[in-house]
Amino acid sequence: MTEVKKVECIRCKASHPETLYSGDDRLCVYCKAQIAEQGPLPTVPEPEPTKEETLEEKARAELALRFLTRKRLLPFVERFNPDYSAGWVHKDICKRLEEFSRDVTEKKSPRLMLFMPPRHGKSTLASVAFPAWHLGRNPEHEFISCSYSGSLAMGFSRKVRGLLREEGYKSAFKTRLDPHSQSAEAWLTTAGGGYVAAGVGGGITGKGAHILVIDDPVKNRDDAESSNARDSAWDWYTSTAYTRLAPGGGVLVILTRWHDDDLAGRLLKAAADNGEQWEVVNYPARAEVDEPFRKRGEALHRERYDEEALKRIEKAVGPRDWSALYQQNPVADDGEYFTRDMINYYDRDEIDHDRMRFYCAWDLAIGKNDRNDYTVGMVIGVDEQDCLYVVDVVRGRFNGFELVEQILDLYEVWKPSIIGIEKGHIEMALGPFLEKRVRERGLYEAYFKDLKTGRRDKEARARAIQGRMQQGMVFMPKDEEFTGPLVAELLRFPNGVHDDQVDALAWIGLMMTEFSTFVERVEHVPSWRDRLPGLFKGERTKSAMSA
Repeated sequence: MTEVKKVECIRCKASHPETLYSGDDRLCVYCKAQIAEQGPLPTVPEPEPTKEETLEEKARAELALRFLTRKRLLPFVERFNPDYSAGWVHKDICKRLEEFSRDVTEKKSPRLMLFMPPRHGKSTLASVAFPAWHLGRNPEHEFISCSYSGSLAMGFSRKVRGLLREEGYKSAFKTRLDPHSQSAEAWLTTAGGGYVAAGVGGGITGKGAHILVIDDPVKNRDDAESSNARDSAWDWYTSTAYTRLAPGGGVLVILTRWHDDDLAGRLLKAAADNGEQWEVVNYPARAEVDEPFRKRGEALHRERYDEEALKRIEKAVGPRDWSALYQQNPVADDGEYFTRDMINYYDRDEIDHDRMRFYCAWDLAIGKNDRNDYTVGMVIGVDEQDCLYVVDVVRGRFNGFELVEQILDLYEVWKPSIIGIEKGHIEMALGPFLEKRVRERGLYEAYFKDLKTGRRDKEARARAIQGRMQQGMVFMPKDEEFTGPLVAELLRFPNGVHDDQVDALAWIGLMMTEFSTFVERVEHVPSWRDRLPGLFKGERTKSAMSA
């Protein structure tokens, strides 16, 4: 017979078979029964802490807070602004500014651009809290802070100086203001560092800077549209501001984009021409693709402006300013291939999807050298007048498995007659898994067509859609997340950083032209398009694609 293991009860000290125990408390069932009959034991109130203990705890908490204040930027912000509501974007900015500060201290000459919509808290962090925090850690360093006006820059200066006067600041840092130099325009620390405020274009000759901060160098649309104003800002930066940097010093540019040729645009162009390289961080008001901290379409800081608020703003400011100011994606009116007057828009509720046939094209980033390229899938609807309506766009970076699911998901939504993919990509990477998933999902009607480049490069392929846009036969949806980036890419083509959406649209244009045409009398249903000029009516040549 197997001997039963016995366990000693921690209450009665008797040894019982282990089967008389439950749980991990080592109380036998007899003791548990007695305890249950007696009811819960009376609670004994915790003794009140002594005055000495309370003071000691407060001292420890204060020392910990001082340490965090010196170590990290966000606790610094929250200490002096208890009502500050930090979202993920502000935490991300603080992290990047901390890295920037370390690089300046180590004389690594950092260059950082932060693009952010208006009224999202960028200046509070970058132009007020950051200089005060950095000077607390590096009292010998010099700041030059510039904005579109001297008065705005001096406003930042007063706020930074005010933080250095706070008792909480003095308890955390050894940095002190020089009592003999405390004007808003320029003030010093007792360690020889200091702060200079100036407007863009203002005089800063004779001043030095370990850190040059440029916060919103453009005041309004009028200044942004002025080539003279843009030239003046660039000349001031290259001949005056930049020359003030100390060896290993850093440049921090924080702005809302207004124009493709603004100061940030020229710095990026110079970087592309083997100039200084910049870390560029773009925070669009609404995510255009899935990001680490939010999904496509989600607001940047919904505690302040949620998705509905952003929709109202977008309608109020119009597509151009929305793209520039809020999505940080400014474009010129006229590109080399496409101009703004070629961009036509439509409302979703003004078209009849049931009377359209749909076609899809994919521009894949698989095998491309540039790891920053996106994969794009685009669906267009073709109506009875051969007009093209962009109805959906998928854009992102996907591995092979994710891409196959995206292709099939888009097919299930729109059921396009043809799914065009550049020849070679299916055989190269997707073929077996695509066939497998088509069978598993029962999508046997999906028709994939190889798109052949031949000798046509991207620019040559773009001609296929350019002609239709010149005739006013291509329409973009209003109030869609993908519309702004698509329009911006069209207007920048072929000089933009990305051209994946243009290429997907161009592939569809080529698909249209590769089919034979035939003459057919189209049943005409009057609609809003009748009010638009340049559209064909009655007897016309019609593409078999829209049959």
